[in-house]
Amino acid sequence: MAFITTADTATLTAKLTPLGRRLLVTNTNSLIAKFTLGDSDANYNVTDSLTTGEVPSIGGDIGVGNTVNNSSGNDISVKYPLFLSSRGGNAKAVEAASIGVTNVVSKIGQELNLSGSSYITENIVDRNDYATDTLVNLFTSFGLPLTEKQKSTYTATTFASGGWSDTAISGFASDKIVIIGVDSSKYGETLDGREIKVSIPTSAGTFTVYSTFQNKGVSSTKEDATYKDTSNTTTHLGNSLGFLVSDDILTPNGGDVSKSWATGFGVVKPFSVGKKELFNLQSNSNLNLTADTVVGISYLSKGFMVITDPTIVAAFTTGYSGGPVVTFNSVSTDVVQNITCIAGRGEFGTSNNPTWATGDTVRITELGLYDINNNLIAYGKFDRQILKTVDGFSSFGVKITL
Repeated sequence: MAFITTADTATLTAKLTPLGRRLLVTNTNSLIAKFTLGDSDANYNVTDSLTTGEVPSIGGDIGVGNTVNNSSGNDISVKYPLFLSSRGGNAKAVEAASIGVTNVVSKIGQELNLSGSSYITENIVDRNDYATDTLVNLFTSFGLPLTEKQKSTYTATTFASGGWSDTAISGFASDKIVIIGVDSSKYGETLDGREIKVSIPTSAGTFTVYSTFQNKGVSSTKEDATYKDTSNTTTHLGNSLGFLVSDDILTPNGGDVSKSWATGFGVVKPFSVGKKELFNLQSNSNLNLTADTVVGISYLSKGFMVITDPTIVAAFTTGYSGGPVVTFNSVSTDVVQNITCIAGRGEFGTSNNPTWATGDTVRITELGLYDINNNLIAYGKFDRQILKTVDGFSSFGVKITL
């Protein structure tokens, strides 16, 4: 039904008008200056007010190319704005703190056991097959070594000398890799590097692979607050990474059988609460740390899991036993402006709605946001009618996703 979705609070999400979308590109975030309240869905000759889920909506949510649309049409207006006070007028300034714009990174939700050629691609790529395999180009996309000199930094040069031969990622010099891709229709802006699990059937059995981050001495709560590895030591591989590990190759801390890479998977706070393991890049006897074995990399924004471990790669065949099965979460970023609108005592208690009469309690269903020139920038509707008396006090939080 074309009604506002049910909600439990008096916070509403407003849609930008086409003018508002254009002006927000060319103006600062102080564009929105004032607000009005309206009761254009109220008939005061009816005893009962509209309850939750009965207020007509603003418009649809689908944009061009099946994207999400947060815009209204050009013909939106507050038909019956409430009077600000007994002196008249309809608009009041929004609260000063409303000009703040923030980025909010949110989880999309776990995708369980995704498999099949419609959503998962699988390829074996040989670095040396220059003649017939175009996917060799992806070694460059993934920041993996191509030349013999580049490979030697992983196989013959220690970390102290600027290489990786004595680290958890020494296996990244493998000539053959397995590339497992997730269709972009199934995840948000980027995969969540805290929560990826891949089951890989091979002729040598099924290898279960998990994503994690590098142990770099920061608190587990900080690791919980990010979706990607933030180590400065591996930026040559990319800027949006998760590292892949497997108990079937080596358990955490260089083979501690009392630990598992599966620990903490799917927990809201995987590191601080779920005790998810971080991988050790190097051994450190003073800290009781032993270097781990990283079996691959997840390129989070690209939607790829790249397996470099030779044991898995050698036993892998595309399409074997149904192919890889992937469980993951993903995240997207909302750019949000939160507008605070306060209807104080003595304000917005009377209406020019032709059915309103003295003594009626106004039934608010809509809120308009304007610039200093009275152009309607955004328009929102509540899921129900909000009742306000002249002596009542109401405050509304309006979220605009830019």
